[in-house]
Amino acid sequence: MDMPSTEAEFEPAEMAQWTAMVGRILKGAPPHSLDRTDEDGLVTHALYKIVDDAAPAPRQLPAAPRSRLAEGWQVVQTVTPDMGNAEILDALASGATGLALTTGDMAALEAQLAGVILPAVGISLDGAAASAAQYRRLLAFAGAAAAATQIDLGLDPVDGFADGMALHTDAPASHRLFRSDGWHWHNRGLSAAQEIGLVVAGCAAVLRGADAAGADMAAVAGRISARIALPADMFAGIIACRATRRLWDGLLAGCGIDPVPLPVSGHASLRMMSVLDAEVNMLRMTTALLGGAIGGADAMAGFGHDVLTGESAGARRIARLAQVMMMAESHLQASLDPAAGATFIESRTDALAAAGWRCFQQIEQAGGLAAARKAGLVAGWADDAATAREARIRSGDSDLLGVTLQPRSEAVPEVLPEFAAVRRPAMLIEDIRRAAAANTPRVLILRGEGATQEDAIRARLAMAGLGAVTLPEGDAGIEAARPDWVIGCGVDTPPAGMPQAHFLRGDDLLRADDRLAPLMRLAGGGEAG
Repeated sequence: MDMPSTEAEFEPAEMAQWTAMVGRILKGAPPHSLDRTDEDGLVTHALYKIVDDAAPAPRQLPAAPRSRLAEGWQVVQTVTPDMGNAEILDALASGATGLALTTGDMAALEAQLAGVILPAVGISLDGAAASAAQYRRLLAFAGAAAAATQIDLGLDPVDGFADGMALHTDAPASHRLFRSDGWHWHNRGLSAAQEIGLVVAGCAAVLRGADAAGADMAAVAGRISARIALPADMFAGIIACRATRRLWDGLLAGCGIDPVPLPVSGHASLRMMSVLDAEVNMLRMTTALLGGAIGGADAMAGFGHDVLTGESAGARRIARLAQVMMMAESHLQASLDPAAGATFIESRTDALAAAGWRCFQQIEQAGGLAAARKAGLVAGWADDAATAREARIRSGDSDLLGVTLQPRSEAVPEVLPEFAAVRRPAMLIEDIRRAAAANTPRVLILRGEGATQEDAIRARLAMAGLGAVTLPEGDAGIEAARPDWVIGCGVDTPPAGMPQAHFLRGDDLLRADDRLAPLMRLAGGGEAG
């Protein structure tokens, strides 16, 4: 059935008309007041103008478009050293098409892979498993199936370069030996532009080393893969995937190398996660994976909502099946770069790619990736970006659902030691909640006449996991309540017998430049952070 056209029903609209309409809705405020600036200083506009005669932007395609259309992307299950063979086989039976192996113990690895049909599964090595020795053992274990198995060894472009080049000549052509990894540094704090700039710097380090060794740079380019983080912001994930490929194409062009596909693996961000109201992590995980799916990631790894405290089998299954549903029900694999041509997406891709290239240039000016890392440039970037991110949480410019917004009263579990280096903004609140649980301060809200702040005060206290009793000013029960802290709600002075040091005006709690500092004091943990 033909769909009716709406062109005859609506008059053409000019940008000036849209601007005037927005101005009326904003009651005179300029339309650009709706613009938002991200942590890289890149602006997202509220409205983008379509340029009719603009040249079409090149599509940013997955590394293997035909395979993507036929089979979808790889649904990667991270295999921790403690996972048994039965769990791995169950993962493969319930959605996983790729395994990220992390154990450096070959005997344990062989036990984990028992019964796995290796050519049917994408294999990537990570952490302790990403070594030349483990790769050789894996090839021996695979035997005749080794050449038909997709393997991403994951050697670091700097520390693993010599090992990778030693393997390059004899390794099957389909095996990727080097991985330029932005995900690890994202979790330590890097912004999106810094992350993709770092990824390109890793790729450049491999190509430069190959050229110095007299190797065919185009052939070595085919040995490189990239891993980037997928944040909770779906659009940011789409743009990061596309901008990474844009920069890879630019790097190859600058080196005089014909286009070579770059497999891009998207791993869900760990720094976006929280142990508070952990089920909200499922929402973050879903939007992160959607960003990678639409952005064209070749492989994606999600994590269970309880990953920070010990990932359960059920949570891992949910993370896998979210991707399966994207393909089986929404058919997101059936369209290549579906966001291409959208003015917002193209504009933001251009901006992020340009910012990422500037970060890459800074690394190159520092002497390349090896020198930049040794000098602390990358670690400094990560620390500064993480500190700025935490400052936005403190100031109230940034919020986290279930953490600062609509917090739930619950115990705060401890985070596993392996995640200690992840700079999660939610940690600031988690630490306050732990201090409050350990010290259990008694908080009294002293309400004066005409006070209107009580609900706001209670909401702020809930962020710290604190409850409070409310009594009117002058109530005889104040002394009997024996509060550790009194918060004045429309009251500016402490009640009789209460030290000034343990009295806090409601205005001072609600209007503090650092909203976490008074909460940490109330919780009994000193200064926040």
